[in-house]
Amino acid sequence: MKRVLLAAFLFILAVFPVYAASSLLFLELQGVVGYSVTEDDFVLHSGHAHDTMQKNGIGFDFIQKFSGESGDVGMGALQMRLVWDDAEKRIQPQVYNAYLKFKIGGGDIWAGHNRIAFGAVSYWDTHADLLQPLSMQGFGFDRDWGIGYSYDFADGDLGIAISTGSGMGLKFRGNWLATSRFSLGILDQDNYTIGFSCMGGRIPDVMGYVITGDPVPILIGGLDFAWNHGRFGHKAEFDCGTRADTFALAALYRLSYNLLEEDRLKLEVQGVYASREGMEDLFLAGGVTFRITADLAARVMYQAELIMGDQSLVLQIYWYFGV
Repeated sequence: MKRVLLAAFLFILAVFPVYAASSLLFLELQGVVGYSVTEDDFVLHSGHAHDTMQKNGIGFDFIQKFSGESGDVGMGALQMRLVWDDAEKRIQPQVYNAYLKFKIGGGDIWAGHNRIAFGAVSYWDTHADLLQPLSMQGFGFDRDWGIGYSYDFADGDLGIAISTGSGMGLKFRGNWLATSRFSLGILDQDNYTIGFSCMGGRIPDVMGYVITGDPVPILIGGLDFAWNHGRFGHKAEFDCGTRADTFALAALYRLSYNLLEEDRLKLEVQGVYASREGMEDLFLAGGVTFRITADLAARVMYQAELIMGDQSLVLQIYWYFGV
C-alpha cells in the first residue's frame, strides 16, 4: 500500500508542473559514529539501533510549489534517505516528507506523510538533530501517514489530523490516531509559543519501522512551550494520559545557547523523563552544533540513560545543500 501511495504522489508531482511556480531540490549526506557503553563497541547510530534517527546515509529533499491565477495554491514535498541499518546489516529506505498540501477555507489541507497536530514536533524540525524530542519515547510521531488541516491566526494556529498511528511505516491493523493542537504565539514572530495538544486512538508499538503487537488504546493530553530571548532558547513539553490502559507520563526540557556570528555555534542540554506501560526512562544529554559553512554542520552529543545504565557519545557530520 505504501508503494501505491508513493507512486500516486510521484504521478501527481509529474502532472502538476504546468501549474508550478517553482521547485527546490536539496541533497543531504550524513555520517554518524559513536560509542555505547552498553554495547561496549562503536556504533553507527545515535539512538536505539532500531530508531530511524540518526544513521549514515544519503538522501534528497524535493519541494514543488503550485500556483494559479491568484497566486500560490499549494505545494508537494518528498524527502527520503537511504541509510545503513547496522542492526540488520542492510540498506534501509526512509521516507520523511511525502505529502501534498493545498490552501482551502482560509487554511491548509494536506494528505500523505507529514507532521501531525501534537506537541512540539508539530513545528519543531528535528530531522537532522542528535538530541531528540518526546516522539522518540512513544509520545506522538515525528511524521505519520494521514490527512490534516491547519489554520493560522494572527497570534497562533490550530491544527487537526487523522492518521494511521504507525509512524514512518504505513501499516493497517485496525490502528488509527486523531490529533489536535491549539497554540498561542508564533515563535518566529513573537519569540514564544505555547501549545495545547490532544491525541486519541489505537496505535501499535512502533520503534522506527519495527511494529510489534496489536494496536492498543491511547489517550494523551500535552502542553508544549518554546521561548527565545537573546542568545538563549528554551523548549519544554509535558504529556500525560493513558496508553494500553496504563498511566503514561513524559516531560522534556531543553536549554540552548547560541555563540559566534550568525549563531554558528550552539550549546544544548536536555533532560527527558518517560513512563509508559510499566517502563521508565530518564535521559540527560548535552550537545554541541558547529556550522562549518551554511550547508555543512558538525554535531557532538553525550547522553546518559540513567535508569537503564547506558552512556553514549556520538559524532555527526551533516551536509545539506541545494542543487
